[in-house]
Amino acid sequence: MSIRVFNDLASACDYCEVIPERIPTHGQLIRVSTVAHSRSKNGYMREFPDGAIFIGNWENGLEAIFSERSNRRLTKAEKEIIRHEREREQREAERAQRMTRESVYRRLYAFFNSDFGAYPSVNMEWHGSPKHPYLERKAVELTETIYECTRENFEAVFGSNYQRLPDGRLLVFPLVRDGLNLVSAQFIDERGNKYFLRNGEMKGAYWPATFNPVDRGASPKIHIAEGVATLLSVLQKSEQRSGIFISCMNAGNIKPVAKAMREQYPLAEIVLYADVDKPRDGHRYGVGIEKALEAQLEVPNLTILAPPFTEADNQKFRKVTGSEKAPTDWNDFYLVRECA
Repeated sequence: MSIRVFNDLASACDYCEVIPERIPTHGQLIRVSTVAHSRSKNGYMREFPDGAIFIGNWENGLEAIFSERSNRRLTKAEKEIIRHEREREQREAERAQRMTRESVYRRLYAFFNSDFGAYPSVNMEWHGSPKHPYLERKAVELTETIYECTRENFEAVFGSNYQRLPDGRLLVFPLVRDGLNLVSAQFIDERGNKYFLRNGEMKGAYWPATFNPVDRGASPKIHIAEGVATLLSVLQKSEQRSGIFISCMNAGNIKPVAKAMREQYPLAEIVLYADVDKPRDGHRYGVGIEKALEAQLEVPNLTILAPPFTEADNQKFRKVTGSEKAPTDWNDFYLVRECA
């Protein structure tokens, strides 16, 4: 497959979806940001003696050449140079990422296991603190795996310049993967704004609502929801569901988490409580249903449950919340169905 040639550098970078912070000097391969992830440095550029510049993006696999010659092609020697330089850069990037992640893991462990980091939310209620405003609005209760902190608690472990979090009470949800190894966290402030830990691992990571499986006498299943409020509603609004309850945190993480659960529990039924987001232009379904269907194609014995909203539900939701938005998830469903 031939590589596209552009006589305009900006067009070549736009095609590859990279952001050129600077132009590489001759003989140097530099890493640049991508449009999708401005902090990633997953793009690269390399200049050759004739002024031609090779541009690439590791995330989407796109490559292009900027040159005044429309028939410019890479020679065999140039291809070999780029291959070696890309491999070297990728090895260095992987090494740097491992070191960063290891540092994050150490601080995460300290954050959840020290006297000055996060603390269990149930302890707050035992000492008379009111329910966190986010949980109050969502009409859900605490579980043993929900924590709280303030910005000062966070900075005591991660430092004041690591990540900016708002003031006030922050709910903290520890994210695990690969046999409950702690890999990241989500923070939710009093207004409901959500923040993921910088440099935490997300793919395949999830929040377990309880330390142990829930036994209510029914057949145990793996219950997966996108957001934490949706999961808490699924857990708390039924007295019949048993098994493991986990939140995958976003639609893009549905399939990785479902595949991990299938590998860990080969025979268990997986129930996915999908969001019914508004379809994007040209799409039949919203992203929640789309990602759920993608997971269902690759994960056997997976059932998708979408909230069966009616027009009456939509009207009641707008009245109760004072919002013009339509309800989308199981937390919204229980909210409108429990309203008098």
